[in-house]
Amino acid sequence: MELNVKEALEQTVEYLNQTCYSLVRPEFTKYSGVYSFSTENLSYLEKINLEGKDVLTVTGSFDQAFNLVFEGARKICNFDTNVNTVFFAHLKMAAMKAFSYQEYLNFFFGENKMPYEMYQRLLFFLPEAVGTYWNHMYELFSNDGNALMNSRLLEKTSDIKNTILGNPYLYSEENYERTRSRLNEVEMEFTEKNVLEIGEGSELYDAMLFSNIESYLVSDYFSEMSEQAYIDFIENKASNQLKEGGVIQVAYQYGYKTKIKATGNFLQRLFRTKFKIQGLDYLDQKYRTVTFVGLPLLRNVEMTKDVQDCIYLYEKPKGKWM
Repeated sequence: MELNVKEALEQTVEYLNQTCYSLVRPEFTKYSGVYSFSTENLSYLEKINLEGKDVLTVTGSFDQAFNLVFEGARKICNFDTNVNTVFFAHLKMAAMKAFSYQEYLNFFFGENKMPYEMYQRLLFFLPEAVGTYWNHMYELFSNDGNALMNSRLLEKTSDIKNTILGNPYLYSEENYERTRSRLNEVEMEFTEKNVLEIGEGSELYDAMLFSNIESYLVSDYFSEMSEQAYIDFIENKASNQLKEGGVIQVAYQYGYKTKIKATGNFLQRLFRTKFKIQGLDYLDQKYRTVTFVGLPLLRNVEMTKDVQDCIYLYEKPKGKWM
């Protein structure tokens, strides 16, 4: 993916200089804020056979990609409408290549976050265009990494404890080193693309990860897409680039179960017939849910088995993949 650094810097500075913006709903523009780490519990990837697979995933915080590397994916194609996610993905990859496990955590979560002295150590691993972008960002914030980390450019998510619990590649130094050693072996691609464009290409994937995009397309107060339209998109368009027996992570539902109460979701309403195979709830034979311990969206809130998150998987007919 070719990066227009001049445009990126101009548009990002304009974004940072905005004085009127929503504190509730993030902007989805070509150059806007980036989630520094995922808000999802990505341990669910361990329940899908991804080793040696070709996977299409939202770029976002790049944690989906890191965890796919850890799980042994062969090829990872990252898509996003926000090009700043690509600049941040390269920064995180460079940090992983340059730093030990503890240094990586200190760089992003230490008292002095993203210190300029440590940033200079990872510059060697950045593509030239990406290095130019981040040099200008640091200059804009007077080489103060804390100020940069606390700006609108990098959206804060959870604290270090829950971030580690939600990312298997960060569970331990061993997992981190396994991910780092595999990073250069994986075929990694980036593309600027809206999720609704998926299905128009010719490349086929074993799995597609759409994160929580569904919540903004369908469930959000400002959304304009109907529930059935989203399902039609999954089954009749996106699946055109899915191999037979491949899966699409259709939606991520926070707080799917709270103690014994299950919350409502449009997929639950659309597919009433439920039965279990190997502990998985199947919805309409083509959809199934996978539940797991929920990741708190608030800082300093403990994870508990009383709260479970859930992903919905669509499986392309003809052959079972899991």
